[in-house]
Amino acid sequence: MTSLQKSHSMSKNRHIRPVVPDSRRGWFNLPSEQARLCLNPAESTLYRLFLAHPEGLLSDDLVLHWDELWGIYAHESRFDDPSLREDALVSLCSESKRVFYSNIARIKRKFVEAIGARKAKGYYIKRYPNGLYRTLATLSSA
Repeated sequence: MTSLQKSHSMSKNRHIRPVVPDSRRGWFNLPSEQARLCLNPAESTLYRLFLAHPEGLLSDDLVLHWDELWGIYAHESRFDDPSLREDALVSLCSESKRVFYSNIARIKRKFVEAIGARKAKGYYIKRYPNGLYRTLATLSSA
């Protein structure tokens, strides 16, 4: 398979994996799988960021999306205290990446538990050989 065919195949596959955010914080519906998933505020913030960037992101570039992360976390979290929100995002964007990697692993585990390992591959965030992290899922409103 050529890289053009792989690219076409990947873009074709992304459209069959819609993720619909629920009205409740942290909940996501997976209509193709007839499943629901609940993520904590940090996981949900990270997942929504990657859903909004289907091209993928480098882990070192998370801080470049600070304002976007701030807005998402404000919606997903019950923290009304800006200093608590900032602490959570500083941890997520830290140079050590420990919190980032932990959240990526927990998101993967929750998808695998909800829909099985094979189906989950199209939904969770994973690192590609070019260093970008991305999900093949797409954000949908219905």
